[in-house]
Amino acid sequence: MKSSLGKMTRNEAGAKEFLLKAGILHGVQPCMLCGSTHVSPAGRGRTRCNDCGFTWGLRRGSIIENTRLTYLQFIRIARLFADEIPPADAAERLHISLSAVDHLYHRIRLSFADGMAGTAILKEPGTEPIYPRARPGPVIFGIHYSPETVRIEPLPPATTDLIVNMDIPWPLRGNILFIDTCEKTYHGLIAYYPDRENQEVVLVQPKNRTHWPPLTVFWKYAQTSWSRHRYLKRDAVPAYVQELAFRYNHRHKDMFHAILEQLSGYEQPA
Repeated sequence: MKSSLGKMTRNEAGAKEFLLKAGILHGVQPCMLCGSTHVSPAGRGRTRCNDCGFTWGLRRGSIIENTRLTYLQFIRIARLFADEIPPADAAERLHISLSAVDHLYHRIRLSFADGMAGTAILKEPGTEPIYPRARPGPVIFGIHYSPETVRIEPLPPATTDLIVNMDIPWPLRGNILFIDTCEKTYHGLIAYYPDRENQEVVLVQPKNRTHWPPLTVFWKYAQTSWSRHRYLKRDAVPAYVQELAFRYNHRHKDMFHAILEQLSGYEQPA
């Protein structure tokens, strides 16, 4: 797929073929209305159910359903996302609206959190608070480390005392906190206060302890990645930390193709 990318994405027809082969667009598939497998092509890339008559297009159920993006635009945005290009820069390069890039970036991030138990409510940034109530305390994510990979999950609001009771100077609490915990439940925490906007990352270590060895590589990776995402508002961080885990876990692969593979299993939220 890598060698053919350039040739296949010079025009819309090639881009469509590329996305079909990558599994982003779904060709003939069971009816999305009645589940029947008795379907047939209906022309112009559409499929028709011979039992109930429902007709749908290639975009149906894909990450670009209900968007006005062309296939070429999607591929180019996905590549810029893989390269951690800020959405404003991506929009300028591609000469499309910032809102279209922001929307697709957010959809891609949500795909990384799919099916994760205990995931916080991940809405479009700016629409609702992370949790459905006022939240003056910190937002916290726990990090499970296993050899070469991490898993990051949100902690419920009741756990805010974990951070509140820590001996962290108040001037530092407005930043993004990376916290070594040296505990069995979580090897580390990521925390921030939702009413602050500081984007500096501060590594907090337990007193009288050396750096927690398993997370050393991850913290360095996370600090570098976070420095490229200073544009993120606090309400976009819950989705971003899942992107961070995905990038770390696939850091030895070509990120663009790892993301396409992830998106091939994308399902539109109900």
